[in-house]
Amino acid sequence: MKMRRHTAAVMLLLGLPAAASAELRQVTIDVPGMDCASCARAMSAAVKKIDGVESVDLSVEKSSVEIRLRAENRVTLDRIRREIRAFGYPTRDATITAKGTVVERDGKPAFDLLNGSTLVLAVRPEPAPAGVVNITGVSKLQEPSGERLTITSVK
Repeated sequence: MKMRRHTAAVMLLLGLPAAASAELRQVTIDVPGMDCASCARAMSAAVKKIDGVESVDLSVEKSSVEIRLRAENRVTLDRIRREIRAFGYPTRDATITAKGTVVERDGKPAFDLLNGSTLVLAVRPEPAPAGVVNITGVSKLQEPSGERLTITSVK
């Protein structure tokens, strides 16, 4: 603990960004066509094996998968989508809860999860929140440009 404080202090003095804890916290993805219970259980077991996943609850009736993630995970939304698609299921909208910062990437607003992953924002929230924030939003997969996140609440 003492070493961590010293490292952060040195990074601040050198003008380097200190490591911040941020990440996806919860993801609920619409998975149309998930009507085979045993297939869905196999897919759920595979998603649970992703490093950083705490739990997976699937609903065949709602055609959705709810994934809760451990603190300080490095899981990306793309990684979750690829695992689900590997079982032949398409993925649609994803409702996410996450921690990170609103930034500019290539002239576009984005949400930086501070774990090597960013999500392009559909629109910049006004006023733009400063610092690390908790958000809830809906990410839509838009081919070929990728994810577009609409933030619905900021805390």
